[in-house]
Amino acid sequence: MTFAVSPLAASPEALQSALRLALDSPMPMGVAARGSMDLAPNAALAAALGQGECASLRMLLEAVMEGRLPHGAVLLELPGGRLRLTVSPVRDAGGAIAGALCVGQPAQQDALGRLGETSLIGVVRYHQDGRVIDCNDAFLSMLGLDRADMARGLSWRALTPDEWVAADEASLARLSADGAVEPFEKEFYHRDGSRVPVFVGGAADQDDPGQGVCFVLDVSAMRHAERAFADMEAKFRAITNAMPQMVWSTLPDGYHDYYNDQWYQFTGATPGDTDGEGWNGMFHPEDQGLAWERWRHSLATGEPYEVEYRLRHHSGAWRWVLGRALPVYGEDGAIRRWMGTCTDIHEQKLTQDALRVADQRKDEFLAMLSHELRNPLAPIRTAASLLPLVNGDSARIEHIGRVIARQTAHMTGLIDDLLDVSRVTRGMITLDREHVALRLLADEAVEQARPLIEARGHRLAVADHAGHAMVHGDRKRLVQVMSNLLSNAAKYTPEGGRIELALELDGAAARIAVRDNGIGMSPELAAGAFELFRQGKRTPDRSQGGLGIGLALVRSLVQLHGGQVALHSEGEGKGCTVVVSLPLERAPAP
Repeated sequence: MTFAVSPLAASPEALQSALRLALDSPMPMGVAARGSMDLAPNAALAAALGQGECASLRMLLEAVMEGRLPHGAVLLELPGGRLRLTVSPVRDAGGAIAGALCVGQPAQQDALGRLGETSLIGVVRYHQDGRVIDCNDAFLSMLGLDRADMARGLSWRALTPDEWVAADEASLARLSADGAVEPFEKEFYHRDGSRVPVFVGGAADQDDPGQGVCFVLDVSAMRHAERAFADMEAKFRAITNAMPQMVWSTLPDGYHDYYNDQWYQFTGATPGDTDGEGWNGMFHPEDQGLAWERWRHSLATGEPYEVEYRLRHHSGAWRWVLGRALPVYGEDGAIRRWMGTCTDIHEQKLTQDALRVADQRKDEFLAMLSHELRNPLAPIRTAASLLPLVNGDSARIEHIGRVIARQTAHMTGLIDDLLDVSRVTRGMITLDREHVALRLLADEAVEQARPLIEARGHRLAVADHAGHAMVHGDRKRLVQVMSNLLSNAAKYTPEGGRIELALELDGAAARIAVRDNGIGMSPELAAGAFELFRQGKRTPDRSQGGLGIGLALVRSLVQLHGGQVALHSEGEGKGCTVVVSLPLERAPAP
């Protein structure tokens, strides 16, 4: 038989409890695990046994752990006297024998002895009828009692709350059958009325089975620590679940073992699905590499973790989130945990992207505006320089005047468009509303746009299906809307194209549709066609002209009239259709 200080580190909880009692007991005690004949003795038993081979003890341990004997005892002749070792099985939660408990008792002693009196563990000599025959000071102290109480007589049954009576009776039955009982948990009353949680284990006296010795371990501190930990964990969960962010935590090696409710609500995952490395599958495939690279770097260096990635929402959509984590250090400077958060920044990310694109469009617009304003200045400057040279030549003076007038009119139109957009976007425009026939608006718009349409050789068709429909709005502005749409169609349709202006009724709304078979738009451009500073590709000679703010102005003016505007194109080279819907003033006349 060899002895080890503690070979039971990976043993069942039943053996661990027995080992704790043995190692802290002043009485000779030891624990052996089934499958290994190494005995883990406490100091008292190790001192008594020495390092010699105890064949009789080995044989008894084997018989008890293999179930061939319910229990047994061996009397050892040692240099310091005779020692009776009682061996009883220790069973796990399922009832299977996990090992054996050895309890030693000097054969010549009937009292607890001085060794028991100096122990921090309660040692009690008991009788099954409830009498406490003797006990050490440690037992009295843990219950708030003293020697005077002992002199008056103590009953371990009277000290036991009613709900633990069944556990005591079961242990007494095991004592009667096996001669010993493995440690079990119960409570004793304290003098102040409170309860003391304890572990109790014991063995019956070989000479008088009605009495024996038990060992009582106060586990109040352990239970208090467990409650404190449970309270702390409950507070932690309450705090993290009250946060609007997703919160997660990992072990020092990065193993994810906690997520708050917001994580599961956002992702739609079920608890356990994303433990360990399961979280990686929630990331967009294009973002997984970066997330892993940053996370491994943080684990290796202890540096804070921060990365933006797309996380799969429970709806199936990908949403941008900001992931952050910080290490939590222990007193020894080692990382105990990582605490992290995921913040939904999807809307912020889209806004940033939109602002970046808008800023780029603004720069492109300003560059284009400088060209548009500079183009008419060149002929004006040239014409002005020729005036001193054509003194008296009325024909040339008239030609120069027409050039200057035409170019200044073009510049005025550009500036007027800019001013219109500025006034509308700042809410500084006032509508001069009146009842006006829809067909009258269409005729005036056609009149304004006809020169450009004819100059490019387009065919214009007007289809009036609105009858005598009336709208209530600013006549000048509504004509401006239609004229802009017709002019746009003329500019972006190759020469000899086809343009249609259709007036229709749709319930309580009047519909104005302008269709062309021009250059069309890509889906991306069509989706943002009404945005300010948004313009499609322009030809190298910039033959279309204009600032590209016409559709933005159209949308603003239509919305001021309580209407809506939409654009549809099948794609580049397939033409466009723009539809304006305005509320009717009244039903058309019969």
